[in-house]
Amino acid sequence: MRIPGTIIGSAIGDAMGAPFEGTHFLSSIPEKMVSGGPFSVRKGEYTDDTLQMIALAETLVTCRGFSRIDFIRRLLAIQQLHPEYFGPTSSKVLERIRCGIPPETASQHPPGGGRTNGAVMRGAPIGIFYRPENVLMVSREAAATTHPHPVAVACSGFVNLMVSVLCRGGSREQAFFHALKTCDNDEVRKRLALLSQAPLIPSLDALDTTHAAVTCWMEEPNFKSMIVRVICLGGDTDTIAAICGALGGAFFGISGIPGDWIHELEGAGSLLALEEKVWSFGEQ
Repeated sequence: MRIPGTIIGSAIGDAMGAPFEGTHFLSSIPEKMVSGGPFSVRKGEYTDDTLQMIALAETLVTCRGFSRIDFIRRLLAIQQLHPEYFGPTSSKVLERIRCGIPPETASQHPPGGGRTNGAVMRGAPIGIFYRPENVLMVSREAAATTHPHPVAVACSGFVNLMVSVLCRGGSREQAFFHALKTCDNDEVRKRLALLSQAPLIPSLDALDTTHAAVTCWMEEPNFKSMIVRVICLGGDTDTIAAICGALGGAFFGISGIPGDWIHELEGAGSLLALEEKVWSFGEQ
């Protein structure tokens, strides 16, 4: 088993990518934690990508499984503290819930739900907690909390299913092809099957994000090179690197993550402890 590594791998991707968010294609980046970016993050500080992932992990531990009510309560608390971090879809949905609109109705904004990447970036704890046969059902419910669009839901399930297979000893190829085989969204399945044969677009779109993260994870030899490659794409660097980091952490384990990155990450010890709880309370 390759535990822990998923949650801290995602947080490291987030913290590494945040200072470069919104940039265009980069030829190289510093291979260490730095500060700066549009949110003026500190060196080693993560953003709402990790905060939302922590909220989901804590829901799974506290409720011994997914609870939409508990998860929404945690998201509302995080948004109140860090409103500047939240993306357009989650912000609108949570504000509508805060105004008393039922969650099922609030998430249908815009009509059909947002297709941005918020549900994909936070979902990795589902893959740690649940066995592969149960991941897609729970991923669908968790994603639909804020992002019920079919593409966003399918992308979240795709990543979470790969995490589940990897955490239980599967290879990269086993995880990827299992997720590909079980994906029921034609647009998502056809695009992700192409990997680097299709252009990597680092946008806020759930499918663009997932395609970039999965491709870099599949094609790079180690955790460091996959994170560096993702960030060099520019665009939504923190989110794409967070997703890639979750996959990399699940596959390479804690020993495969550069030690200096772990040392410089804020709250690394707490994240490791949280991941151990998610795993121990989960289905293994």
